Amino acid sequence: MLHDVPDWASRHNVRTHSNPRSKDRAKNLFEKTHIRPIVGAAFDVLRDTSSSDADRLRAKDVLHRLHDRRSSANMEAGKATQTITDLHLVMDENGETLGLADATHAGVEQLQNYKPKDEDDAARKEKYLEELPLVAEHAIKGLQEAMASENRILGEKQLLGALPGTALPYDTRPDYANRGDLKTKWSRPSSRSKSGWQAGSLPTSLTGMFDMNNVYQSCGFWALNGHRPPFLVYANATDYRVFTPENAPELRDDFLQDVLNDIILQCKTTENILRAASTKDELLGLVAPDWQAIYWQEPETYLAEAREIWSV
Repeated sequence: MLHDVPDWASRHNVRTHSNPRSKDRAKNLFEKTHIRPIVGAAFDVLRDTSSSDADRLRAKDVLHRLHDRRSSANMEAGKATQTITDLHLVMDENGETLGLADATHAGVEQLQNYKPKDEDDAARKEKYLEELPLVAEHAIKGLQEAMASENRILGEKQLLGALPGTALPYDTRPDYANRGDLKTKWSRPSSRSKSGWQAGSLPTSLTGMFDMNNVYQSCGFWALNGHRPPFLVYANATDYRVFTPENAPELRDDFLQDVLNDIILQCKTTENILRAASTKDELLGLVAPDWQAIYWQEPETYLAEAREIWSV
């Protein structure tokens, strides 16, 4: 489904809204208006066989500064887990799925191919390779419980539609069944533990700050799928936990409606800022980064680019 993007948004390379709690507005606009166009142009140069050697070197420098080393062992382990659960639970075009052993092998191989960005990340990768089969096993159990009523398990799919009172479409992508998401928890280094690691803990409720971010994400599913009941599955190396409207008030319709009202307010505010700014510099001058927030934990070259924009 195509959506018309107003000039006041397209001039800033902003075409959709997303979960407003996934990052601050400054990071969101910096990514869309500054980083993505530069990185996209760099990839275009490298794909163009007629590009000069000098242009290719400049493009590689851009990618090194603004694109590479932005992932982490934690993120890649989560992706590898979903690879395993997808291969084992979601039927392919022939109506078939992989056995758990083969699916796990594919996920482990995927994580093995990740290149860590530093020594700490390398240590985490090795630990997560140990944990991955167990995390995936618990994730599968949790997803099967959450989707026990589904006739066929559907994998990740884009949901795209305008929320009431907004001009730009809202873009969200549930991992499963158009209504649910999988979250993984991994061990982290700890000087207090004999093993040197502290196990990743599962939430007992959805009231925590980061879990509320996931509620906002689930609300996007709910808003665009006809208010189907959402679910969140958390898995670690020892257990899993499933949250649904039956055991989590934050996933019930009345709470989700309040969350949706806040999401719409945030989206309208972003649209007003986009309308008010004629140029990228004007736009980014209307927002301020929260440098201490977790979503600004980026490579120093990326942060240097951002600080130059905001003259820090």
